[in-house]
Order: sequence, then structure tokens, then C-alpha cells
Amino acid sequence: MTSSELHLDSNCSRWNYGVQQYKENRDVFYEGGLFSIVVIAHGRHDNTCRSVESTIKSIKDYPGEVEWIFIENGECEENYKYFMSLDLERKAVVRHKNYGINHAINQGWNLSRGEYVFIHENDWESTRLIDFLSPARDIFQEDCNIGMIQLRDPMDPHENHGRSKPDFNPWSCTPEQLKEENIIVEKKVTKNGHAYLVSEFSNGFNNNPIIIHKNVRRLCGPYPEPIVGSDPRHGETEYQKRVAVEGYATAYIGMPIYWHMGRIQTVGH
Repeated sequence: MTSSELHLDSNCSRWNYGVQQYKENRDVFYEGGLFSIVVIAHGRHDNTCRSVESTIKSIKDYPGEVEWIFIENGECEENYKYFMSLDLERKAVVRHKNYGINHAINQGWNLSRGEYVFIHENDWESTRLIDFLSPARDIFQEDCNIGMIQLRDPMDPHENHGRSKPDFNPWSCTPEQLKEENIIVEKKVTKNGHAYLVSEFSNGFNNNPIIIHKNVRRLCGPYPEPIVGSDPRHGETEYQKRVAVEGYATAYIGMPIYWHMGRIQTVGH
């Protein structure tokens, strides 16, 4: 029988028969303080490498524990080999045919063991390369009303469809625009001095890049599958309604982190 190598050095025994304890009421799918990073990849191998490497570089100085869950969603051999080659402390790799983004997100959630789950498609790139998990952890721990943290840059030049439209993206709007739509956005600061924004507006978050507290997922359930023939992201809209009913707020981390790696959309509102 073996035991964990975590926290062991060369002089430690791997198994102590004098300590046999059944861990009652231990929830293996809810490790306090752990971040689970769920990477969903459908083809686009070059984008996958850029996206994942940018996140690895950003969180390299994060002092807490992280696990990686890679969902290879579409039978892309290059993505699978890349995920298998990554030397990470904790990781799981799953591959299957393309069953859609909502199915992949739900599978990642089901496998995750973290208190906080970071949903991360392979076409988002971290542009700041700074530790954003530390302030995210502080936000969650200091404000129990926060259910999600939005990481995308509200002013991303590659993803401007909702810019300055309160009903799509309250984080990029002026106080006057928010007031006109009756949307409240509060400014807050963590004990460590990190400024962030909070809103209970249901469209304050999108599929990704977003960090969601495991309590929200357990209360609201999995993402619903879209109706056949509808927008495959329709489940996101339905999930926003569920979260709004439960009263969770969304925080924007307060600094631009992720830009979309797709085509530059038409400028305009």
C-alpha cells in the first residue's frame, strides 16, 4: 500500500501503520483554498500552447496549491500530446469527441477538487503575466456573497461586442450608463490592498475566463445543454438566470488579465 508523496522528504516514511485513520466527513471534491484550472481545447494547437503557457507563467509565483484538468474536446492529437508533456504537480487529462463546450465545462467541474474552479478555453491569453490567483483568493475569502470572478479585460480590443453596453458588459461602462440601466457596480478593496468591482447584475460573468466558487456550481447544478439548433453557448444565458435567482454577485478582478485570441471584431457599439 502506498501513501501520498506530498510534503515528504527523503528521510520520511511513505506509510505509517501506527497512523490508520478514517477521515470522516471529508469531501474529496472540495479542497479548501485549492484552485482547479479547467482547460477546454478544441483543435487550434498553436493557440492552445500560447494560452496555457501564458497562464502557467502568470501563476508561477502563486504560493497556494493548483490542479490542472485538461479536456481535449475534439480528438486533436497535437493538443493531447502537449497536455501529456506538461510537467505539472497535479494534472488530469481527458479526451473525447467534441460534445460541445457546456458538456466539457460540466466534465471539468465534475472532476475538479478545488474550492475555486477556473474555466479556461484555449483561445484566451494572459497578457499581464502576474499572479491573479492571490487577489482572487482574497476576494472569495473576504466576501462570501461573491460567487464568480471575471478575468477577461473589459476593454479587450479583440472582444469588443459588449463594450459600453451595460446589458452585456457592466465593467466597461460609465457610471452614467450604469445608472440609466439601473445596474449597481460597487468598488471594493481587499485587506491586501487589491481594488475590484462587484455587481449582482446577472450578466456580469461569461463562460470564461472565469473563476467560480464550487458552492455556486453545487447550488445551481451543471450547465444546461443547449437546444438542438440553437447557439451552443445558450447554456451560459440559462446559467446566469440560475445564479441571479440564488443571489450571488460577480466580481471583476480590477485589472486586465485575459484577451481573446480570435479575430478582431468590428469596432463599434
